[in-house]
Amino acid sequence: MCKNNFFIFFLVLSFQLSFAQEQQSILSNSPLTENDQVTEKERKFINLYFEAEKHKILEEYSDAILKYEKCISILPQESAPYYQIGKLQFYVFHDVESAEDYINKAISLDTSNKWYHYELLSIYTVQNDIEKKLETYYKLYDSDEENEFYTFEIAQLLIQLEEYKKAIRFIKKIEKKVGLSNELLVLEKDIYLAQNNFSAAEKIGKKLIKRSPIFYNTLAEIYMHFSDYENAIITYTELLKIQPNNPAANIALYTIYSNREDLQNQELLLFNIAKSSEINIEKKKEIFYGLIINNNYNRFDSFQEIIESALILHPEEHLFNLILGDLYAREEKLEKAIELYNLSLNSGLIKDDYVYTKLIEIYWQIENFNELLIVTQKAIERFPLSPSFYYYQALVYSQQQKHTLCIESLLKGKDFIFDNDNLLSDFYSLLGNQYHEINDDSSSDSAYDDALIFNPNNIYVLNNYSYYLSNRGEKLSLAKEMIIKCLELTSDNPNPSFIDTYAWILYKLGDYELAKIEIESALLLEKESSVIYDHYGDILFVLGFKEKAVLIWKKALALDKQNNRIMDKINKQL
Repeated sequence: MCKNNFFIFFLVLSFQLSFAQEQQSILSNSPLTENDQVTEKERKFINLYFEAEKHKILEEYSDAILKYEKCISILPQESAPYYQIGKLQFYVFHDVESAEDYINKAISLDTSNKWYHYELLSIYTVQNDIEKKLETYYKLYDSDEENEFYTFEIAQLLIQLEEYKKAIRFIKKIEKKVGLSNELLVLEKDIYLAQNNFSAAEKIGKKLIKRSPIFYNTLAEIYMHFSDYENAIITYTELLKIQPNNPAANIALYTIYSNREDLQNQELLLFNIAKSSEINIEKKKEIFYGLIINNNYNRFDSFQEIIESALILHPEEHLFNLILGDLYAREEKLEKAIELYNLSLNSGLIKDDYVYTKLIEIYWQIENFNELLIVTQKAIERFPLSPSFYYYQALVYSQQQKHTLCIESLLKGKDFIFDNDNLLSDFYSLLGNQYHEINDDSSSDSAYDDALIFNPNNIYVLNNYSYYLSNRGEKLSLAKEMIIKCLELTSDNPNPSFIDTYAWILYKLGDYELAKIEIESALLLEKESSVIYDHYGDILFVLGFKEKAVLIWKKALALDKQNNRIMDKINKQL
């Protein structure tokens, strides 16, 4: 048994857990006779090497390096310890320079060990040293010229270094040895693209097509690179005759037609993309989401049909359900929209707060307040820091006359409002309304005051606050000041309810003639309000028009038949 084989036998036993393939030539390869004996030095080397491996397995890396260094001091001509230290310096201690030195020393002792060269390539990749990587691949290639991987890596690195002439010469050299191949032609194509050499690149592309029609895609990419869109269209169209679902062809043609605003061809390709099982779902979503965001989807008459075809292939895709939900909602197909919106929920790719908001809008529109409460509660659970959902919930409670629950929602939600004074004003406005409903005038007034602090032009607060003050006969000057401001803010679009409030404040202040003028202007805008007719009757009565007042009160009662207060006023005059 030769001495080196004896070494290898013992060392390989220690590497069975890891790195076995790297140790095929761990020691020098000089042949020895079977009668050769292991020397004391060599025995000590082996023992130390085993100890180093043990420390490495136990992740005692510094101790491992010390043992490897002792191995070197005993047999400095052996490459393995240098290699192992280099790996530890690189992967554990991240000392790239030391790692490179040790691996190079290992290579100098055993130039034929490909694993040493591979480790050096890892180091040069981290250093982004393309020239040294190229030099290393040349050495590997010289030792194994049949290895196609080395060939392509060398060509790619030459392209990266912009050594285009060298790259072409190298490829031609390979072609002479192994013959023409598709892979080498593609490499040539890449070089000509990098050189912006259109005619040479096109020539290679056409040569590839003669070898196989699948290379229509390569030729089309060449045309796209040089912005020759007419030839790109022709080439991609030829490719689609062979491969109708080819992802690159469909997407590239869609992009070209989009840039040209060719809606007819664009629409046909959207159908292809939607129905294709070969196009990546993320790419589909990118395309359709872009149409929605840029509001271009409505340019296509069959966009709804396109999305429906996409959903046949991807029935659980949240984005497609959301898009179709929006389309149905726009068409007032609300039940179907609700179903699709629910299918689009709970996705990390879309904002569920938008979906919840859309559901809230629909349920409010169809006055399904029970479902509306369920949705607002789910939205709050999902987005507990979003104040808008507390506000929506409060609106439902207000509609259901659940004033205490409404107040609770508002008080919780307002603490999550930051840098949005208008929204905060709306919260306080609704709070003021609810406190008024439970006859807590002090809290109501305070809430309205806060609402006006955050938005002095909140017209609904200006109206409601002034109206409630006038009903109580309190702070009438302030009430008049607020309602005048409200009317000024709405002068371009007069609101009969606001005008009625002003007339009522004037009535409370004793300015009956002006109150009559204002209330009559309110009635010109709104002839179906029991409240306005009731106030008009009161104003007429105090001005002495008692019979006319009774007629007006009767109109008010006809609009609010259960109003006992109006009925009592009429009965007193009969």
